[in-house]
Amino acid sequence: MSSQKQTTINKIVASFIWVVAALFTSTFLYLKTREAGDSESWLKLFLVQLAVWSVWGLLSPIIFRLGKRFRIDKQTYYAGILIHLLFATIIVLLYLSVYSGIWNLVDDEPFYWKNFLIYFKIFFLNLFHWHFFIYMAIIGIAHAQQYYQELEHKRQESLALEKQLLLSELNTLKAQLSPHFLFNTINNVIGTIEQKKHQEAIGMLIKLGEFLRSILEDTKHKLIPLEKELFYINQYLEIEKFRNQELQIEIHKNEGCLQFLVPSFLLQPIVENAIKHGISKKKTANLIEIGMECETNSLKLWVYNEGPNVLKTEQDSFGIGLTNTISRLKNTYDHQASFELLSVNDGVIAEVKLPMKH
Repeated sequence: MSSQKQTTINKIVASFIWVVAALFTSTFLYLKTREAGDSESWLKLFLVQLAVWSVWGLLSPIIFRLGKRFRIDKQTYYAGILIHLLFATIIVLLYLSVYSGIWNLVDDEPFYWKNFLIYFKIFFLNLFHWHFFIYMAIIGIAHAQQYYQELEHKRQESLALEKQLLLSELNTLKAQLSPHFLFNTINNVIGTIEQKKHQEAIGMLIKLGEFLRSILEDTKHKLIPLEKELFYINQYLEIEKFRNQELQIEIHKNEGCLQFLVPSFLLQPIVENAIKHGISKKKTANLIEIGMECETNSLKLWVYNEGPNVLKTEQDSFGIGLTNTISRLKNTYDHQASFELLSVNDGVIAEVKLPMKH
C-alpha cells in the first residue's frame, strides 16, 4: 500500500473517531440536561461537541510530530515523560480555552471575559484530567505507529537480506553442479580417447558443446518449463550414449505437465547418479525411465534405473550432485519440496515432488 493511500486512510479513521466522540458526548450532555430539566437541543449540543472535538483533530498532527521528535524510549525515558507532561499541560489548557470560548459564543448572552473565566474554571476542574489522558493516548498511538513502521522496515530489510543470501547460495550450488558435470564428462572423453575411440570422443565433445551452450542460455533463469528441462536431459543422455551404446532411455511425457516450472538443471545430477551408481554397477542394467505426474499445484517427477538396490547407508550420504540438488530444492521451495531414493525389485527410483512456485 502506498504511503499516500495510507495517509488518506489514517485521516478518514481519525475523522471518524472524533465524530463518534462528538456523538457520544453530545448524547450524554443531552440526557444530562434533560434530567436536570433544561431543554438544550441535541443538534446544538452535537454541533458544539463536533467543533470542540475537531480541535483535537487539528491538534493531533502536531501531537504526532511531538511524539516523533521527543520519543519515550530506553535512552530518553525520563526526559521524554517530563517533556510530554509539559506539552500535555500546555495543549490541554489551550484546548480548554478554545472549548470555553466556543461555549461562550453559543451562549445566549454576549461574550464577556468574566463568563469565559467561569466556563474555563468549570471545564478545568471537570475535564482537565480527561483531556490530559487524551493527549497521552494520542502520544501512545504515535509511538505505536512509529514502532510498527520501524519493525516493518526491519522485516523488509531482513527479507531482502534473506533473499540475497538465498540467491547467493542457489548460485553457488548451481556453480558447483556445472563444473562437477563438466569434469566428469571430460574424464569420460579422456577415457574414450585412451580406448582409441576417437570418433566417439569427437562426438561427445560436439554434444557437450551443444549441451553447455543450451545451459548457458538459461543461467539467468532459476525456473524453466519442464519441457525445456527434458530437452536438456536428452542432450545429456546423448553424450552418455557415446560411452554406453546399449543405454536405453524411455521418457513418459504428460502433456499437461510440460509447462510446469522446475529448477533448471534439476534432472541431470539425478540421471547422472542413476548411471554412475546403477547402470554402471550391473552388466545387465541398461534402462533409464523418466516419468511425471502433475496436479493443479504440484508435480511429481521420477527417474528409474536398473541396477543394484540403494543401501540404507547410501540413503543418508549422497554425493555432491544429489546433495546440492536437495539443497536447491529446500532453498527454492522453503522445505515444501521433497526428494526420495527408493529401492525396487530390479533397480532404484528417485522421486522429486515439487509444489507450484508462485
